[in-house]
Amino acid sequence: MKTVLVLAMCVFGFLTVTHAEETIAEKATVTAKDATRAVKKGVNRTKEAMCGKLTGDNKVECLAKEAKHHVTEGADAVKDKASEVKNTVDSDKK
Repeated sequence: MKTVLVLAMCVFGFLTVTHAEETIAEKATVTAKDATRAVKKGVNRTKEAMCGKLTGDNKVECLAKEAKHHVTEGADAVKDKASEVKNTVDSDKK
């Protein structure tokens, strides 16, 4: 968990350094990834709300699944932001 947070802080630190225009395709990709993450987050929250009610899982199993969802969501967000930074830096080189 600490690794994910440190990685996120590094990525967000670099975001403030680079200032370049994104292409239309890059903006569309960012929008699509944001929408995908939002849908996944909604599905995860629904699963978390229903956990134990329909599946018969105990509280510990539900908490483990919830933690896994949060870590996965954080990793996806960091990966997408890293991709955005790469695109920004690449467009600076042109």
